[in-house]
Amino acid sequence: MPPETFLRVLADPSVAERSDALASIVVAVLTFKRPTELANFLTDYARIEMPAGCQVTLLVVDNDARASARTTVDAWRERIPGVRYVVESRVGIPVARNRAVREALECHADALCFIDDDETPDPQWLVRLVDAWQRSGAHLVGGPVEVATAPPQASPWQRLINASLASRARRKYAMTARAAATGGRYTIVTNNWLCDLHWLGSNGLRFDERLLLTGGSDTAFHGAAVAAGGRRAWAADAIVRETIGTDRLTLRYQFWRGISQSITHFRLKGAQVTPRIILETFVLATIRALLGLMLLAIPVFGVGSLTMGIRSLGWAVGRIRALFGHESRLYAFAAAETATPAAVSDVADVAVLGLPSDTTATGRHQGHSQRRAA
Repeated sequence: MPPETFLRVLADPSVAERSDALASIVVAVLTFKRPTELANFLTDYARIEMPAGCQVTLLVVDNDARASARTTVDAWRERIPGVRYVVESRVGIPVARNRAVREALECHADALCFIDDDETPDPQWLVRLVDAWQRSGAHLVGGPVEVATAPPQASPWQRLINASLASRARRKYAMTARAAATGGRYTIVTNNWLCDLHWLGSNGLRFDERLLLTGGSDTAFHGAAVAAGGRRAWAADAIVRETIGTDRLTLRYQFWRGISQSITHFRLKGAQVTPRIILETFVLATIRALLGLMLLAIPVFGVGSLTMGIRSLGWAVGRIRALFGHESRLYAFAAAETATPAAVSDVADVAVLGLPSDTTATGRHQGHSQRRAA
């Protein structure tokens, strides 16, 4: 690892480095009716550098029972040797993630990586992620997700929102790096993720499939991993870049996303709603709302203040809604699993936008990203 590479490990310093024996790595990407995004990902993945002394398999988990991604994957079999393709017909992100875990364990791999189908890995992304894992002895390794340039068709306003999200992401991951360095709190989620399968196989942790509609199953997994004694590492140089679609480059989406994530995080805590919790939540929500308004009025963090302020307002609203028993239905397409294919598609399109269920068809796009938006 180059001297300038930043790596901080929350681990027992006596942990020895892993041996130089050939390691088996599975890189999993989940997809659902996104042929263009998947094709772009495969193009970029085919160009990355592979870690020395490792056998790497790319696993594509298609969450569409109709196997719509098969043609796209088949077109890349000669250029990506050993690529595997499986169909998980049960709809839902935690279900598809668990399918990837099961496939990796069944082929006796040493580590499993997750990356999203709308992300572009840096040419040395996998080398650096695996290097962090092997050097640290960590069970769970994460890295940053930068926001890529806005799509060519984006309007000036959408480009501004994209720039704001990029600024917000840089600030977020700078804070994560500091937390990892000082033993602070941070979360590793599956948009740039590696897990040691020997450890995972021994403790039986899986993604919580009860969070089918809400999102947040990777956050819950991280919490369970830490509670089980899992050691973490942060590889700040293992970078992937996310392209944000124009359908998400709206303040309405960012506001609704903040609401959904706030509700989910509140419910993941599992705290009983007592008078004290109600009072504390109202106070915190008020503070967050005021901070959000302040950021919009006084952009102290530059362009990043725009989406930070909107997300903060959404967070405040989400906390109040959570107190009244509301649940996030960010991935409500799962509720239509047994309905007609057209109904499943309709619910999925509304859910991925994170918009209320009365959203008209003009706001839809095809498929969902099997992920959390920036």
